[in-house]
Amino acid sequence: ILKEEVLDLLDPGTLGKSDALNGTGKAAAHGKPPIQIRENSSGVITLAGSTEIGVTSKTEMAACLEQGSLSRATGSTNMNNQS
Repeated sequence: ILKEEVLDLLDPGTLGKSDALNGTGKAAAHGKPPIQIRENSSGVITLAGSTEIGVTSKTEMAACLEQGSLSRATGSTNMNNQS
C-alpha cells in the first residue's frame, strides 16, 4: 500500500523497481493500474486487478514470496523517529 493505492507485487513490471514514487508523490506506473478493493453484493471482498499465480509446491510458493519481496520498496517517515 502506497499513498492509499494497493500495488501488485507479483506483477512482472514491478520486479526490481526500487523507486516506488515518480517524484510527484504518486505511485509510479509499473505495468498495471493499482489494485482496486471491492465488495460485491454478498459482502465478499475482492481485489480487482491482482495477479493470481497457482502453485503446487512449497518451492513455487517460496518463489512467489521472494518475487513479491524483491518488488517491495520501503522507506521511512519523520514519524519513525518518534515511535
